[in-house]
Amino acid sequence: MNDTWEVQNPDIDTSLANMPVTWEGYTKEQKVQMILNVIDDQMRLVRNGTFNVLNGKEVAALALEGQLVLADFYSDAEAKAKESKHIAEYIEAEITTKINAETIHESGKRLSETALKRAALISDEVKNAKKLSVELEKEHKKWRCVLEILKEAHVFFRNIAKE
Repeated sequence: MNDTWEVQNPDIDTSLANMPVTWEGYTKEQKVQMILNVIDDQMRLVRNGTFNVLNGKEVAALALEGQLVLADFYSDAEAKAKESKHIAEYIEAEITTKINAETIHESGKRLSETALKRAALISDEVKNAKKLSVELEKEHKKWRCVLEILKEAHVFFRNIAKE
């Protein structure tokens, strides 16, 4: 996960012992990031054969807590992605209408729907709106994947605790 997430600060202890009891003063993203860092470290301990199985329940609970925090974050990302898509469509329609009106005014003729759509798609406003929409959709999908990872981590560590 370190390839996808910001590099961990070696001065910050990501062991279970230093997890905050309350998240006061943390943003949602900071909470999720800290939980992911700790789970990543715990997974590394499992992989290295040095994980303390007595910590299994705590790590499973942490993954579940991460799901709770992320659910709100994820729904915000989904709403932003959907809204940006609608805004891009609105801008495209607005540009199409503007181009059509200008063409009729200048030549007295209407452009075909295909020509209007192409003209609108190459406008900077539409390109920027669609680019933003793609970026927000990417962000939304990333958080959906993180949510799935936390679900899997919860089950994984819960099962380790049962051993």
